[in-house]
Amino acid sequence: MDFWPDRRRLFEILFKGLPVGCFLVNNELKIIAFNKAAETLTGWKEKEVIGKPCSQVLKSSLCQEFCPIRESAQTKRSFIAREAVIRDRFGQEIPICFSSSTVFDQQGNFDAGVEVFRDRSGDERLQTLRNHIISIFAHDIKTPCSVTGALVNRILEGKAGPVTEKQREYLEVILKENKQVELLINNLLELLHIERGAHPPRKTPVDVNEFIKEVVQEMMPKAETSQIRMVFDIDKRLNMPVMLDRMQIKRVIQNLIDNAIKYSRKGGLIKVNAQVQNNWLIIKVEDQGIGIPQDDLPHIFEYFYRARNSRQKAEGTGLGLASARAIVEANGGRIWAKSKEGMGTTFFIRLPIEPNS
Repeated sequence: MDFWPDRRRLFEILFKGLPVGCFLVNNELKIIAFNKAAETLTGWKEKEVIGKPCSQVLKSSLCQEFCPIRESAQTKRSFIAREAVIRDRFGQEIPICFSSSTVFDQQGNFDAGVEVFRDRSGDERLQTLRNHIISIFAHDIKTPCSVTGALVNRILEGKAGPVTEKQREYLEVILKENKQVELLINNLLELLHIERGAHPPRKTPVDVNEFIKEVVQEMMPKAETSQIRMVFDIDKRLNMPVMLDRMQIKRVIQNLIDNAIKYSRKGGLIKVNAQVQNNWLIIKVEDQGIGIPQDDLPHIFEYFYRARNSRQKAEGTGLGLASARAIVEANGGRIWAKSKEGMGTTFFIRLPIEPNS
């Protein structure tokens, strides 16, 4: 018995019965199939969206500057477990997790694309619960760390009697490690506060040209110590003050430059660029370092996540990029990265331009 001749029927059973939203597009990115779960999630019926561009139907937060299917067609790579926000037919925003891939014809030309997506609102509720648990855990650890550090300092000061050189050596190592734990706890608690909105942005008029120049110059000595060159370039259209939380955004850019220095080779170049695109301020930090493996790229902004090729290169907690993401999103923006392993990484920060009124 030949089962495969009825493969169209098999496709329909699988496609229509998927418990997650799924749609197919042709090489013009127009929808050619839209399953039941996609209808339920978006409020659109299949017959209403056939022939329409997917960007017009989903209105994804990625559509303007980054189309996953078009990018996949160009790079011939799939995108797994990315996050975005779409709008249903009633204008309601829906946070989604999606994966996308493309199909090519025998000549290697882009033929069709497929995207699978699901509502991640439940994920956010779980994240809230997780953050609450982490917060309690961090607070519980912070007190004994403070007590331990204070007692070690008293011993080093001779308050408990004479201290030998070997004892002093061991105690200083204990104190150093204790401070690292305290720093990790404080960074974690601050990150949780930012995500909860406890540290809302305090925006003031900022001259972006002078601001970027200041940040780069402050990081220059560290770059020079690592024998790495740094240059910056500012869009001439940024000739008016822009409303930014100066301290928060400075911290993000410093973090990105610091990572670029850590993961660059001697003699490498780091470029910092700021430009205007459709009333958005786009800041880019580009390096020529070790790059990020494609499998790791979707996860680099997660708590405690470190790409596998970075673990031996430099120490870290895996909170820096998570903190950067929280700050940028709290400021109404978005942060993302493009990278090729062994070739370098470019981080992008997109912030709304809000002129001083």
